[in-house]
Amino acid sequence: MKKIFVDYKKCVACKACETACAIEQHPSHSLFGLVGDKKTQVNVRVLAVEHEAFPVSCRHCDPAWCMDACPSGAISRDDATGAVILNPDRCKACAMCAMVCPFDAISFKATHRAKYGRDVAYKCDLCNERLKRNEIPACVTACHSRALSFREYEPLRSEQAVRSLKIYLLGEEGLPKSFELYRELRRREFARRRGEMS
Repeated sequence: MKKIFVDYKKCVACKACETACAIEQHPSHSLFGLVGDKKTQVNVRVLAVEHEAFPVSCRHCDPAWCMDACPSGAISRDDATGAVILNPDRCKACAMCAMVCPFDAISFKATHRAKYGRDVAYKCDLCNERLKRNEIPACVTACHSRALSFREYEPLRSEQAVRSLKIYLLGEEGLPKSFELYRELRRREFARRRGEMS
C-alpha cells in the first residue's frame, strides 16, 4: 500500500497542500467556489513549532483504531486502495474516532458531504477517487518543495527501521532523525515557556 510521507525539513509552511485539499474536496473543484464557504473541508493542516512546519493528516493506520472505535460503522477501509474512509451519512458525531486517533487527524463540522446539515466527522481519505484513477493525492501534487511524497509503505518502513535501529544501537551516525526532531522541538518549546527564546 502507498502512503503519504513527509520530509519536515523541506516543508516551508506555504500551505499549498491545504489549498489543494480544499479544492479537491469542494463540490465545485475550484478555488473561487470555496472562498468564504463555511462548509469547506480541509483534511490536512500545516502545524508549526518555532520555524519548523509539519503537514498533519490521517496516516491510514493498519489496524485503524478509529475504525475499531466507531460504533455506527461509518469508518471503513477501501480494499482496492487501502485508504481508511469515512461515510458522513452514517456518522453520529460521537467523537469516539477522534478520541482514539493518535494523530489528531479527525475534525467535526457540517461539510458539503453531510446530508443532514449537522456536524459530522471528516478526515483525509487519501484522495481515494484520485487513487482509483491512478492519480496521486492532491496535496502531494501541490507540494512545491517536495516535502510530501506518495510511496510504497512496507519497503520504506523496513528499510528505515533497520537503518535507524542499527544507527541507534551501534551509534554509527547518532540518533535517528525522528529522535533528533522530537528532542529539538521539545527543547524549543520548553525554552519558549521559560522565556529564553524571543
